[in-house]
Amino acid sequence: MWCKGGTKNMANCQKYTRAACGHLFKHYERARDENGEYIKFGNEDIDLSRTHLNYNLATAHQDGQGEFIKRRCGEVKMQKRADVNVMCSWVVTAPKEIREDETEKFFQEGYKFLSERYGKENIISAYVHMDETTPHIHFTFVPVVLCKKKNILKVSAKEAIDKTELKKFHGELSDYMEKIFGRDVGILNEATKDGNKNKEQLKQEAAQKKLEDMENKAEHFEKLAEENKKKAEAESKKISALTSKRKGMEEKFKSMEKLYNGKKLTADKIEKLKPTQGHFGIKDITIADIENLKKTAMGTARKEIALEEANEKINRIEKENADLKKRVPTFAEQLEHNQRLVKIRDLENENQRLRNIIEKIKSILIELPEQVREIVSRIINPAASRSRTRDDVDR
Repeated sequence: MWCKGGTKNMANCQKYTRAACGHLFKHYERARDENGEYIKFGNEDIDLSRTHLNYNLATAHQDGQGEFIKRRCGEVKMQKRADVNVMCSWVVTAPKEIREDETEKFFQEGYKFLSERYGKENIISAYVHMDETTPHIHFTFVPVVLCKKKNILKVSAKEAIDKTELKKFHGELSDYMEKIFGRDVGILNEATKDGNKNKEQLKQEAAQKKLEDMENKAEHFEKLAEENKKKAEAESKKISALTSKRKGMEEKFKSMEKLYNGKKLTADKIEKLKPTQGHFGIKDITIADIENLKKTAMGTARKEIALEEANEKINRIEKENADLKKRVPTFAEQLEHNQRLVKIRDLENENQRLRNIIEKIKSILIELPEQVREIVSRIINPAASRSRTRDDVDR
């Protein structure tokens, strides 16, 4: 937590000469300038609707804060120099862990802690400001310390607020408040846990942390890129294997087509077959014609089965390609291009053409005499003929 206009610490201490005090006193008391505007310290935004909530925890000096400093400095030993710091000011901001209903108690206990630490007789004022960005207290005091060498009191801001004091202040204040509230109220933070750090130290630590975060992210992305590269190589091999499998299927289809084309009757030849019933058997059709008809029918049936198997393989390959496309979007276009190589439409057209031929063969067989149909049936399905008689076979 921090007071706007101060360093980003929960509590911040400053030292001032007599010449700088007048302006600060007016700010603490909420005095107005010649234009009727409240005198600010730094660039605070003052909420006028809350100014009436401000209060001073220290006893107000009838002759004013400046006169109190003059009188107190006269009571102890002080060098007569203009650059002597006659006032120290702790600005203590309420941490975010302090609830709104605990704010007044926090400042009262903070006042006790500070007054016992620096002496009640040295307190100039302790104004609580509730009308700025965050509630805070300006605890001001004359830095009176004991001169051990001469055993007398003297004014010395350097000894009152030294490096040791700055380092242990927040820890001791945190312990004190934890006893009061029964919990950690969030006084110690990155700026205070190791002492009162200045802006440069905080900036350096922030820059170092940012650099470390960037290095960690860079290392993470390098590992991720390497993993993606390996995945891409593996998927590329799968795609190559699928492409080779497709080419093998195409070659197999071509060889099957070439084999069956040499052993089948064309549709024109089948239509020209006009068998008739004679006194001694079937006329106008030879055993060779029937054998070729059998080959055509068997070839068509086999090719239909082969086409169905091919369609199943193609569907499986398409599913594999779709899965690969989901896992490796970068290869989507290549998968789509490879899919076009599969001549699904041509195979479906060929399948339909063969179906038409089968239908024509069936229609021709229906028109054939019963004897011819039986002969063709025995040729196509020899197992069925085993139950036939010898006379049936001779016939």
